[in-house]
Amino acid sequence: MTDFIPPYPKRHAVPLGPLDTLNHLRRDFLSIWPENAFERQFMSEKIINRRIFIANCPDVVRHVMVANQANYEQKSPLMRKMLAPLLGDGLLISDGALWQKQRALTESLFTIEQFAGYGDKMGQVIGACGQRWAKFAEGDIIPVLPEMRRLSAAISSRILFGAQLDERQAAQLGQCFTDYQAAAEQMDLNTLFGLPGWIPGIKANKTTKTAKVIHERIDKLIAEGGNSTAKNTLLAQLLAQQQAGSKQVLTRGQVRNELITLFMAGHETVANMLAWVWYLISQCPTVEQRLHDEIAAVLGNRPAIFGDVAKLHYTRAIIKETLRLYPPLPILSREAKAEDTIRKRHVPAGSTMLVVPWLLHRHKLYWEKPDHFIPERFLPDAKVVPNKFAYLPFSVGPRACVAKHFAMVETTLCLALLARQFRLRVPSGQTVTHECRLTLRPKDNLLMQISRR
Repeated sequence: MTDFIPPYPKRHAVPLGPLDTLNHLRRDFLSIWPENAFERQFMSEKIINRRIFIANCPDVVRHVMVANQANYEQKSPLMRKMLAPLLGDGLLISDGALWQKQRALTESLFTIEQFAGYGDKMGQVIGACGQRWAKFAEGDIIPVLPEMRRLSAAISSRILFGAQLDERQAAQLGQCFTDYQAAAEQMDLNTLFGLPGWIPGIKANKTTKTAKVIHERIDKLIAEGGNSTAKNTLLAQLLAQQQAGSKQVLTRGQVRNELITLFMAGHETVANMLAWVWYLISQCPTVEQRLHDEIAAVLGNRPAIFGDVAKLHYTRAIIKETLRLYPPLPILSREAKAEDTIRKRHVPAGSTMLVVPWLLHRHKLYWEKPDHFIPERFLPDAKVVPNKFAYLPFSVGPRACVAKHFAMVETTLCLALLARQFRLRVPSGQTVTHECRLTLRPKDNLLMQISRR
C-alpha cells in the first residue's frame, strides 16, 4: 500500500463562524470544515435564517437517503435554482410522480444487456483519442482536464446521439455545458441561507442565456434524430418511447431535459474523475506499475471489449479510490418536507439536510488512513468492505445515479486503453490543488507532460 497523501484543503482547528463560513463558501465548498467534522456523526448549525443539518454517519445517511427518503427527496433550493434553467423538470431535480416516471424510463436505457454495445462505442472513441495523443511530441504539456472533457463529451455524444455529432461538434456542445456550470457556480448563496433579497449576492445572469443555447442545440438533434434510421442511440430509444402514445411517456420537452441531464452527468463528472486518476497514479510508481501489469495481462495489444471490465480489478480499484478521495459531487443537499427526529434531535420542516461524501469518505471512524491513496482497499479480497452508507460517490438509495455502472465502465476503459499507450507526469515545480463549487475538479486544468510507453 502507498504512503502517498494527496492534497486537500486546510482544516480549521475550530468551527468557523457564520460570516467566515459564507466567505469560504463563495470561494470553495470544501474549505469550511474543521478537523472534528471528520470525526463527528450528526451536526447542525443555524446560519443566518436557515437550519443546516449534516448526516455524517451510516445510520443517519441511511435514514435520510433510504428509510425516510420521501421526506428528503427534494433537492435544496440553491441546487434547484442553479440547475432549473438548464434541466427544467429533468430527473436530477424533479420529485414525486414525475420523478418516478422519469426514473423508470431512464433505468430502461442502462440495462446490462445494453452495456456490450455501449462498451464497443466507447472503445472506438477512446481509440480515436489515443491516435490524437500520439501526435503530441515527447514531453509536450497538455491540459488534462480539458482533454478528459473532450473525451467524455465525445463518448456521451456517441452514446446519446450516434454519428450526428463529430468529435469537434461534441467538444463544442461539451464546452456549452462547461460554460453553464461556470455561470451556475457563481449563483448567489442568499437562497441557501434564506437571506432577504435586498442583500447583495453574486448573480449568474449567463445561466439563462447559456441554457437557451444548449436547448436549441439539443432540440435540433432531437429533430434530426426523429428522421434518422439509427436505432441504437439513447435518443432513438427515448423517441421510440415517446411515439408509443402512452400517457406515461415523456413529452418532447422532457426528452430534451433527460438528454441534457444524461449529457451533463456523463460529461463533467467523468472528466473530473479521470483527471484526478491521472494525477494520482503519476505520484505512485508502484500503483502505476501494477496497473500496467494488469492491463498487459488482461488486454495485451488487442482492442478492449465490455467483458474485459470485470477482469480489470485493480484498474477499477484505482477509480473507486479516486472517487473516495475526490468525489465528483462532494456535497449532496436535500430539503426536509416535514419535520423529523434524528438521533433524538428535532429537524424542522424546511431545513437543509446535507450528506457530504467529502466528509464521509475521509471519516476517521470508517476508514483506515483516510487521507491516503490506497487502491487496495477496493480489491475483491480486501479484508474490510467499505460501508455503502459511508462510500457514496454516486449517491445512494432510490435517487442514486442511474448511470453509475455506465460511468464505471467508461472510466475503466478510458484508463486502461490510454494508460496502455501513455504516461502523464506533473511538471517539476508545479503544485496541484483543487477547486470546488458544484463539482470537485483539479484547478487550472491540471497541466501534465505526456510521453509514450
